[in-house]
Amino acid sequence: MIIMNKLMQEEYLKIKDMDNTFDFIGKLSVINPTIYKIQDGIFIKINDRERVTEEAVDYFDYDELSEYEWSRSEFLIGSYFDGITYEQSLRLAFDLVELWGYKFHALFPNEEFHIIISVSTIDDTEEKTVRIMYYTYRGDDSFHYELDALDDYLDSAIMVNVVEADEEYDDDDEDNDDIEI
Repeated sequence: MIIMNKLMQEEYLKIKDMDNTFDFIGKLSVINPTIYKIQDGIFIKINDRERVTEEAVDYFDYDELSEYEWSRSEFLIGSYFDGITYEQSLRLAFDLVELWGYKFHALFPNEEFHIIISVSTIDDTEEKTVRIMYYTYRGDDSFHYELDALDDYLDSAIMVNVVEADEEYDDDDEDNDDIEI
């Protein structure tokens, strides 16, 4: 399920018919990152980023892990693709969010993920940045975007891809603690 605020709907209309014809050579870890689980936290490994450690996850309660995942997952498109325009960055972000959603769901079908695209301007400039973040949704008592209130974000265009958990999942059926793809 895709949810966008009005600002993102306007941005999306500008790029929806655009082709992705730029060079992906050497960017496989961005397109298809390693996703791994440590305790109850789910993280991605892109390029030279350090892996999250057991010790780091130990500092967080279950309800705090969503915010930690979100902070560790921030991905600025422009940092990984040289010479890419804003429009190309946004088009790529929509494609990545879709691909990552399929991968998260395949690996962790019992979890709900919120994968976010955020577009904001750099302070005192008109230059726009495109970032992707995600977190595992752990209920209303933990960190999460209020999906019904995305238009309250007045300074950012926001899109959330809600990757829903399978309805009939039994925790005893499958244990993905050691999965890394």
